[in-house]
Amino acid sequence: MNTKTLQEKLARSLDQANVKEKKRSGPQAPDPPAERRCTKLSVSLFDADLERVKAIRAYVLQERGVSISTSQVIKLALRTAPLSPALCKALDQAAAEDGRKW
Repeated sequence: MNTKTLQEKLARSLDQANVKEKKRSGPQAPDPPAERRCTKLSVSLFDADLERVKAIRAYVLQERGVSISTSQVIKLALRTAPLSPALCKALDQAAAEDGRKW
């Protein structure tokens, strides 16, 4: 009867994982230049905002035939938002929904 202890099984599993990790590690990609680095953010959105995200994704899919990520939708919105009184009006609407002072 060939029984192995749990400790032996775990040791073998770790050895196999280490071998796989060594095989995967290759030359590391250089760090991207400063203008290509980005910052990760966490954003909370209301249901209406999420519906707008879906609408923008659907529009781009229909017009371009490509599906874009939520991150791309937010970048698109930021780059196309007009700097106008309408922007401040939208801010007031969002603040009213949020219930906090901005």
